[in-house]
Amino acid sequence: MADFKGERVEKDGPTKKILFYHDTVAGIKQLSSEIYKKTDQIVHYPRGFEGGDKYNTIKKFTYLGFKGKLPVGVVKSITFGWGFTKTLNPFAYYLNDNHDIDEVIIEKGGKVDLDLTNKKLYLNEKSLETLQNAFSSIFKKNRDEVDFVLKVNLHSLFPSKISSPPKTYISNALATSLASWGNAIDEFSDADKNAIKDLFDKLSIGTDFLTKDALAKTKEIVDNKYIQETLKKYKDLMKLKTDGDGLEKQWQEFLKDNSWIFSSIFAQPVILYKREAYVGGKTIDNQNGKFNDFLIKNSLSDNVSFLEIKTHKTKMLDNTSYRGEDVYSATKDLTGCIVQVLNQRDNFQKEFYATKGKSKGKGNFETFNSKCVVLIGSTKDLDENQKYSFELFRSNSRDVEILTFDELQTKIESLQKLMTTK
Repeated sequence: MADFKGERVEKDGPTKKILFYHDTVAGIKQLSSEIYKKTDQIVHYPRGFEGGDKYNTIKKFTYLGFKGKLPVGVVKSITFGWGFTKTLNPFAYYLNDNHDIDEVIIEKGGKVDLDLTNKKLYLNEKSLETLQNAFSSIFKKNRDEVDFVLKVNLHSLFPSKISSPPKTYISNALATSLASWGNAIDEFSDADKNAIKDLFDKLSIGTDFLTKDALAKTKEIVDNKYIQETLKKYKDLMKLKTDGDGLEKQWQEFLKDNSWIFSSIFAQPVILYKREAYVGGKTIDNQNGKFNDFLIKNSLSDNVSFLEIKTHKTKMLDNTSYRGEDVYSATKDLTGCIVQVLNQRDNFQKEFYATKGKSKGKGNFETFNSKCVVLIGSTKDLDENQKYSFELFRSNSRDVEILTFDELQTKIESLQKLMTTK
């Protein structure tokens, strides 16, 4: 008898045909498929390469409504043992390792469900196509990346004989990569951020891809996301309870990294001109001179302003009243900070022309009755009587504006609310 590999009808009944797979050389004979006669139904029994079960738990695939033309994502040839295609092996192995599923039911236009109670997985042709496309993109990306790295290295070793490979984008690679993004900006590396920026810049050039409305909406989303992240970091700093130089440095770093906040502090279009700017030496950055925390410049008039910061835990008023129940004295930290920023402005203005002349090439700056701001403490740490004294003191501080950290937080939150309000 000649060797044989394939299906043979073992039973041909009134409702269905039952077929077994035979491999006379390997000695395999096992149930392979069932073809129903009165309903549009086919059942496959996945077979391993050497016979036996192909999967640990999945025993059969039931197809409904396909009229003999099976969908993408499944094996259509008995030679390869039925079941999912090689491309969908990761999907099949996941089911194998994590869920006790014994039947996969695939119905044309049917439901998609994972019925763990009855050990059944329901799919339709669209869900299979989605899976097939997703994994195909990954496999193609991996193959192309391996091929690209190979050619790059071969060109490096044999530049005169092997040309450098052209750069080609793999379709769906970006969509696949971003599908795993958890929506936190911190997940992106600096290289990721630069690549996204370059891509956005290039796409912005062509009006056929990004319309003016789309660009505006994208910018709105990006700005809002950025403010959300900034506000989260701000609130995390506000939760810190140990005061000192270390906390002040953290606030300085935060404001340096988020210098757009200065526009909220000064209520005008400003930029960070210099952090720890030296205001009493022979140049704007002379290390022998006096310096303040931040030197801010109006982006339109070039007029500079002075900002001194403490921390949100810095006490602004004494704990005990000075007179009666509602008269409290300002603390040494508050008055000292005010005198310090006034002293810096005074030194800067006295030596302005000498400083400006010796700071050529470092940008233009002017001083027209420059504004002074002190960022300090929190009104939430004051009781009602202390707030009364603080407001009296603040409203009579003519040359120095006093802003608290919780008030600045409210300004940022108001900006976020304004951007998200339709």
